[in-house]
Amino acid sequence: MMDTDILDMLEDIGRSSVARLSPTVIVPGETAAARRAAVLRFIRGTILPRRLELTAANGNCLKIEVNSSRITDVFQVPSGQIPDFETESRTALVDKLAQLVSDISAAPAPLELMSGKPASSLEVDDVGITLSEIESACAGIELSSEPIVSVVPDVEKPSDDSPAPLARSGNSLAQQFFEGAERFATGRVLVDNMENTAVACEGTCKPSEGMHPNQEILTRFVSDLAGWNNDTRGEFEGPHLIVMRPSGGKGAGMAVLSDNEQIAVAIHDARKLGAVINLWKSLEEAEE
Repeated sequence: MMDTDILDMLEDIGRSSVARLSPTVIVPGETAAARRAAVLRFIRGTILPRRLELTAANGNCLKIEVNSSRITDVFQVPSGQIPDFETESRTALVDKLAQLVSDISAAPAPLELMSGKPASSLEVDDVGITLSEIESACAGIELSSEPIVSVVPDVEKPSDDSPAPLARSGNSLAQQFFEGAERFATGRVLVDNMENTAVACEGTCKPSEGMHPNQEILTRFVSDLAGWNNDTRGEFEGPHLIVMRPSGGKGAGMAVLSDNEQIAVAIHDARKLGAVINLWKSLEEAEE
């Protein structure tokens, strides 16, 4: 890297730097191609040895070690075997690294990046693969120019978090959501909208657990939700789903489904957002 390139890069960092409340940042880009370009910029801007962790909305994760704008090692890949820097040829490594960067960029957004210290000191002979080599290989891998829906996991086979299509039943939509959320939720509550009472509590929301809502909390929650319904009347008709995620996208999230008769609340890991949306879509399709 030339001295002028370093100065330009530092100037760009100075203009774009903002205070963060979380160690993670969102990789910008509405399309896979845009996110890949952003990932390559992050690698280019990594001068000191760092471990970069790229995590997609569906939980796919790529962990690499970067130094002087070069990838020097890979610790975790979304699928398949981890490239072996000791035994594989440089050409094979370049192709595999380009494919890994492309795959994580094509995974559902938001794509999060976390930078940390390397687990061990860099060896003298760890020259790594240069960014220019990876960029050239990436140029030969075509990515979709259309945005990928960020909340739906990019998987082909059903997983434990992907509910099977639900048949129409006599239960309310909220009750069906409460039952279906058992696949991914750590805690669940089903509330009677008229009586302001909990019909059922499961997981971390059981009476003996720390997240069990008392009557005061339930009453305030139902009241607040009723106020929200009134404020949005005319904009949202029929049952609706409200999803709340923590700042930074990690930790516990909450999904609330209200059908005017009952309210279903599911506490879940924020990265299970795709499973929440899959369940919601299955319920909508069953109602059609």
